[in-house]
Amino acid sequence: MKLKQSLNLYIKYLKYEKNLSKLSVEAYKQDLEQFINYLLKKHGNKDSLETEVVSLKNFRQYLKDTDFTRYSKNTVIRKYSSLKSFFKFLEKNAILSDCISSLIIPPKKDGRLYSFLSQHEINKVLSCIKTRVINGARDRALIEFIYSTGARISEVENLKNCDIDIEKNEVKVIGKGRKPRTLYLNSQTVYWLKEYENYKNAQKPEDKFNRKASAALHNQYISGSRDPVFLNRFGKKLSARSMRNIVIKYVKLAQIDKKISPHGIRHTFATHLLQEGAGIREIQELLGHANISTTQIYTHLNIKKIRQEYDKCHPRAK
Repeated sequence: MKLKQSLNLYIKYLKYEKNLSKLSVEAYKQDLEQFINYLLKKHGNKDSLETEVVSLKNFRQYLKDTDFTRYSKNTVIRKYSSLKSFFKFLEKNAILSDCISSLIIPPKKDGRLYSFLSQHEINKVLSCIKTRVINGARDRALIEFIYSTGARISEVENLKNCDIDIEKNEVKVIGKGRKPRTLYLNSQTVYWLKEYENYKNAQKPEDKFNRKASAALHNQYISGSRDPVFLNRFGKKLSARSMRNIVIKYVKLAQIDKKISPHGIRHTFATHLLQEGAGIREIQELLGHANISTTQIYTHLNIKKIRQEYDKCHPRAK
C-alpha cells in the first residue's frame, strides 16, 4: 500500500472508529505528515513510496534529523504517541510486516496537577453570568452542563436535543472509541436547559440577536430533535473554540487567577465528586476513561488537599 494511502486510511479510523475530536485528528495528522514528508524527501519525493519504507531505522533517523528542541515536552510526547499508534494500526491490519511499535517508548510526562475550581469559585463563575438575554442563558446552561456531567468538550459540541431526557435527568453521550455512556443532570442544570429552551422557542425584544438570527433559533429548535443543543448567534452548532472562549470569559469576569478551560470544568466535576466521597471507579465510569490510571490524577489532587488540611489543623503540624 502507498504511504499516503495508509495515512488516509488511518485518519478515517481516528474519525469514525476512535471518534476523536477534530482538533485531536488534526494534531495526529500533522505529526504523521511531518514524518511522511521526511521519508518522501529522503527518497526523492516519490509519491509512489510504499508503506514498507516505515522501519525502526528510518524512525530513529527521523528523530536524529528533526529539531525537537523547538517543541514543548508535551508536544514531543504527543508526536511519539502519534507515530507509535500509527505503526500499531499498520501492524494490526497487516499493512506493515515489521513490528516496531512495541520498540518505541515515548518520553515520560512530568507529574503535574491539573487546574480546577473550588466549590466557591465555580459558584462565583456561574453567578456572574447575566441570564436575561439568550446568550447569557446559553452560557449558564453550558457551564452548568459541563459541571454537572463532566462531559468532554467534543461530547458537548456534538450533543443533540434527542440525547437529553429531561424527565429522567439523564443525557447520553458518545465518547472516545464511539463508546456510549449515560451522564446525569442536577436540578440546576435542568432548570437552565429549560430556560435556554424557552429563549430558543420565543423571540424576545431584549435579545441581542437580530431578527434573522432569532428566527433561525426559533425554527431550528424542536424538542427531541437531532438539532444541536447549544447554538451560536446564527442558529448553528456552537463550536468547541467558542465554548472555550465562553468559559475563559466568565472565569476572568469572576476575577479568578487560574487558567481554566472547559476541560478544567471537567476536572472540577471529578475533583468535587472525589472530595464528597465518590469512588474512583464511579468517577472513571462518568468520565469515560478506558483506563483507571487516567482517573488516578484526581486522587493526587485530593491527597494534596488532605495534606493542606492536615498542615492547617493538626496541632503538631504547625
